[in-house]
Amino acid sequence: MRILIVDDEPAIRLALLEIVEAAGHTGREAPDGATALAALDGQSADLILADLRMPGIDGLELLDRVKEKHPDTLFVLITALGDERTAVRALKAGAYDYVPKPFDNEEIRSILERAWEVLSLRAENRRLREEIATEYRGMIGDSPAMRETAAFIKRVGPTDVTVLITGESGTGKELAARAIHAESQRRGEPFIPLNCSALPGELIESELFGHARGAFTGADRDHDGLFAAAHRGTLFLDEVGDLALAAQAKLLRALEEGCVTPVGSTTSRPVDVRLLAATHRPLASMVDDGAFRQDLMFRLQVVELALPPLRERRQDISVLSLHFIAELAERHGRSARPLSDQAKRVLTAYDWPGNVRELRNVLERAVLLSDTETIEVSDLPEALTTSEGPLRPVDAAIAEYPYHEARDRALAAFERSFLGAALERHGGNVSATARSLGLHRQSLQKMMRRLDLTR
Repeated sequence: MRILIVDDEPAIRLALLEIVEAAGHTGREAPDGATALAALDGQSADLILADLRMPGIDGLELLDRVKEKHPDTLFVLITALGDERTAVRALKAGAYDYVPKPFDNEEIRSILERAWEVLSLRAENRRLREEIATEYRGMIGDSPAMRETAAFIKRVGPTDVTVLITGESGTGKELAARAIHAESQRRGEPFIPLNCSALPGELIESELFGHARGAFTGADRDHDGLFAAAHRGTLFLDEVGDLALAAQAKLLRALEEGCVTPVGSTTSRPVDVRLLAATHRPLASMVDDGAFRQDLMFRLQVVELALPPLRERRQDISVLSLHFIAELAERHGRSARPLSDQAKRVLTAYDWPGNVRELRNVLERAVLLSDTETIEVSDLPEALTTSEGPLRPVDAAIAEYPYHEARDRALAAFERSFLGAALERHGGNVSATARSLGLHRQSLQKMMRRLDLTR
């Protein structure tokens, strides 16, 4: 480690320098805060050991200025007896640790060891992130489905068209909406998200369109609403299918007329907003049931972006896992352990009804529980590794057939899914896919024709 020692007492600087160099690290000295900042401009440091009480720039001010310009540098404050309250303030301000005077040499060596572990962990997490193949505005994956999604966003992003984002829960609909906003001409303006299922029907109109003072009990002042907050920017309505019919009518009017009328007011105000909406429920079915306005569906569904479930982009599970393990290990101060080969197979085989969100939650649990060099199957939830429990929807769909017909249908579904995933992994290359599966090329081609499976 490169360590900078900052203290106005030469004897203390010398003592610390001897400990630092004896531990195998590189040390530099500075007699005050101003000199330390100048030294950092010339060469950064991994760790700073700084006295609290110094003339000019004291330890707390030095901490603030270091964190502003060198946020990755660890900072340890050396305090006098009675300065514990100040030390706590320093920890809240971002100091890594503090040590009281007179300090014990062993205590300094312990701090150096722990700091080295933290820096090593950061380096390992950065290395893991560099292994991640493809990331587009936070959306990770290199499967054909994800490449198509990125290409779609790049096409529609610069326009002002309304986009309906569909997909199962946990597929990343808000992430896609943010990517569309980032590609648009409105990228420098607000992106305002609202989960329509999070608010009761009587509050959603006020939240969207604002309200006038006295419009209802508790409305003690005017409220602008999210349409006004998103003026010149993007408003994202997640789970738009949960809007009450009355709110749907007002939303349609706002989109058609480009203005909103706050609840309890007769005065409209113009708004310039691009609307993005998302739902995991089929709006067409809701229209048939009378739960959603058909005219609003057409207005929202000018362009539709259908996000694929994770089970249809299994080749992305490995790279997503790398990303989440690195991120979560750093967040929880744990070592970023790789997945064992068996754990990788389990994660890839699972159907992920909760999609990417479920994968992240599973890996967070594994990062916290794993105490071996790799994340093992035993670190994963039992639901991923057992076939017991209720039938999945696909199984229930064939449960009413006679046994032999149900078996044939299940086998065909397995073959199609398995071979399709294998072809996807090899970019549609039939020869490479056949070799990886231990099949003859002609046999694979025959199976593909039987299953109506194209490259």
